[in-house]
Amino acid sequence: MLRLTLRQVRADGLRLLLSSLAIVLGVAFVAGTLMVTDDMRAGAYARAGTFDRHTDLAAYAGRVPLSPALVDRVRAVDGVAAAAGELTGSAGVLGADGRPVLGYAVLAAIPTEPALQSYDVVAGRLPQRAGELVLDEETVAEQRFTLGGPVSVGGAGGAARAYTLVGAVDVAGTSRDVGGPFIGLVGADALAVGGERGYGRIMVAARPGTDVWALVDRVRAAVGPDVTVRDRAAVLDAAVADAVRDLRQFELLLGTFAAVAVVVAGFVIANTFAIVLAQRTRRTALLRLVGATRGQVYRATLVEAALTGLAASAVGVLVGTGLAAGLGALLGA
Repeated sequence: MLRLTLRQVRADGLRLLLSSLAIVLGVAFVAGTLMVTDDMRAGAYARAGTFDRHTDLAAYAGRVPLSPALVDRVRAVDGVAAAAGELTGSAGVLGADGRPVLGYAVLAAIPTEPALQSYDVVAGRLPQRAGELVLDEETVAEQRFTLGGPVSVGGAGGAARAYTLVGAVDVAGTSRDVGGPFIGLVGADALAVGGERGYGRIMVAARPGTDVWALVDRVRAAVGPDVTVRDRAAVLDAAVADAVRDLRQFELLLGTFAAVAVVVAGFVIANTFAIVLAQRTRRTALLRLVGATRGQVYRATLVEAALTGLAASAVGVLVGTGLAAGLGALLGA
């Protein structure tokens, strides 16, 4: 019966073509949808973790900003290799001609501890002391700033003052690339320029071999009940919360199309198989006449359907991979 079933599959290849095509299209759409949404989710987490590549846990401010003294307290906790305050805000940069550089400028406090530095430096170095700053490489190139030269930066904390440009960083495609300059200063200078009394969060790098869960409890005890302490997974989840919500809406939309494709493919496949089986009435009767049992005929039909579905599904996955690559390129464009 198995050999006979395989011969029937080869003999009825043209009749099964429509069913196979429906399977290919249905599987391709579902596989492509899952691949695209998984790539989008992975990209969202990679984007969110750009500046947390070395952050094992972080403490987030509540109603009151986190003071520099609290950063020192966290740094003294057993198991902490490095701790630094971080804030993001807005400031302004004066160009080489003395005029403000257009565009929304992002101001960020950059850690001085190497264990927490997650910036891609393309020229020079990151600031290590007060009075130094880094800018994004595009602004440095457009304004023709030179390393070691002065750059005037001002914000809510007062009038613009000159800082020494010590490096250029690449922030393109990250959450800190919003179309304007990126300004990186050490913590004290960032607080002064932004007019802030404290940091928005404290980033922590654990010592090698330290139990991160136990360290979270110790840091939580050091900062008090009004401060939220999160491990790395929770830090990334919080950073991509908005992106994930958008992604789920997009995934729901594509999933709806995939469900429709599966339902339509199911009807086409069922009807095609019904037609094929109806055309085999005489053949089936002949099999019963020569001694094939009802169960053997039924199992032979199931084997034929399984082989057709398996082969078409494999092709559908390959087509879905191509569709996902094409859709990814389209979304990127």
